[in-house]
Amino acid sequence: MKCHSIILFFILIAETLCFDGNDKIFLSLSQSFCSIIVTELGDKTFFLAAIMSIKYNRIAILIGSTLALIIITTISTIFGLVIPQLISIFYAQILVSIVFYGFGFKFLYAWYIMQKEKEELQEVEQELTTLNKQLMNLPDPDTDQINDNVTKNFIQVQFQSVVWQAFTLTLLGEWGDKSQITTISLTAIYNPFYIFLGAIIAHFVCTLIAVHGGKLIANKVSEKNFNFLGGIAFLCIALINTYMTLFL
Repeated sequence: MKCHSIILFFILIAETLCFDGNDKIFLSLSQSFCSIIVTELGDKTFFLAAIMSIKYNRIAILIGSTLALIIITTISTIFGLVIPQLISIFYAQILVSIVFYGFGFKFLYAWYIMQKEKEELQEVEQELTTLNKQLMNLPDPDTDQINDNVTKNFIQVQFQSVVWQAFTLTLLGEWGDKSQITTISLTAIYNPFYIFLGAIIAHFVCTLIAVHGGKLIANKVSEKNFNFLGGIAFLCIALINTYMTLFL
């Protein structure tokens, strides 16, 4: 419940400070940050970074995942800039509110019907089995009789391989994901720079949490609870957008 309170606290602060119609920086940052946080925590790419960080170099996972998320967020921001050129800002705000209401009810419906299982975690673990086998084909410097130069080359090759694998899997996993649609939607009605900044910070925070204990969090907190948090947060953001569209 503490997480729910923190999310709602930031949203209410944003509503209080930024509804003057002039300065919406904090509103843009808070909505971007909060919406990405609730979509990414417990998401497939979150589990991906968590599981890979257990088996491979954490820095490599962090670099690969972060680079992929920056690219995805950049593409999403560009798409969001195109929308206001096609439809008026009023209809864009209505469309964004509808999307967020949809996400909110979808999260809550998933929370309502979901059993306390780790299906997504198990799915990611299965997908990483192939990756694990590929990387394990490299020589093991702890057991093979190799000189220092070969050891350094091995470590460099393994590090680059892990970065590339984390980058590729994260990029594919995020393409068309809820966080991408969220970024596109928010960019269409708010300052794109601050939406981009908030999304990047949120993605980095989620990835950092994943590589430094995400597996533990995933085992302690069920995906069902993540869905409840996401549903409440998205509905709150949708209500704020609706209020702004109709009354400001």
